[in-house]
Amino acid sequence: MNKKGLIFDIQKFSIHDGPGIRTTIFFKGCSLRCAWCHNPESICPQQQLSYNPKKCQLCGTCVKYVNSKGINIKNNQLNIDFSIHNNSFQLVNICPFKAYEILGKEYTSNEIIDIILKDKEYYDNSNGGVTFSGGEALNQIDFICELGHKLKALNINICLDISGYDTNNFIDKTFDFVDIYLLDFKIFNSKLQKKYINKNFKIDDLLNKFEKNKKKVILRCPIIPNINNTTEHFQKIEEYIIKYSCIKDINLLPYHNLRKNKKFLSFIKIQDFNLFTEEEKTNLKKLEKYLVTLIK
Repeated sequence: MNKKGLIFDIQKFSIHDGPGIRTTIFFKGCSLRCAWCHNPESICPQQQLSYNPKKCQLCGTCVKYVNSKGINIKNNQLNIDFSIHNNSFQLVNICPFKAYEILGKEYTSNEIIDIILKDKEYYDNSNGGVTFSGGEALNQIDFICELGHKLKALNINICLDISGYDTNNFIDKTFDFVDIYLLDFKIFNSKLQKKYINKNFKIDDLLNKFEKNKKKVILRCPIIPNINNTTEHFQKIEEYIIKYSCIKDINLLPYHNLRKNKKFLSFIKIQDFNLFTEEEKTNLKKLEKYLVTLIK
């Protein structure tokens, strides 16, 4: 079919995106606007220019190239107006220190499979495989279907990481090739949803579909201080585990503020939240162990 997918990263030897050793494919494009997003470069569904300050030597080559329009050096710092230069990809070749790069690269399914197969021995020996992540991989549904069916023919385990937002019912097209779903459960309070992720939806419909189709689910719950770190939220997680036998594991993921050192046109205003103390992380781990005991 010769389709192409827009990918912003391919991470080998991943051990946090499903069972075993995996290769995680990060797809570009996301419908949500989570205030704590740690992959904001994944949000835009098109290629875009990025700048890495650590590589920049303030040589001024790019400033001269654009005649100072939208790029300047002030107070020993390069300033870029990405509303002007979001698509100025020629700067990638202009910069002698490779401080610019393009976020997002197009791959055919066969090109990605060639990368994946280099590590097939690791998947086989660890019960691992491949994980489609993002962004939101479902937003490139035709491509992941083509890639997924080819991987399934090669007997490679597939995980699909999803936000739970699927108004187009794209998930229905994935049941014949996805082995495990990594389903995010962020917020169920509608007011907080609208405020912090800019969408209102419930994951119940998806869980009902997974239950009906006997699909395995790992419920992944990012825990954000002062937002969903509440008794009410943990009780809802417990309700889901008790109600749905399709849930086979639970991950409580404490908030972190680690992001890549790149600058680009962001489609959200990233907020910084309080970090968990070591004691609070320990308590979350204890709670996670308790919730695991409830899984059927």
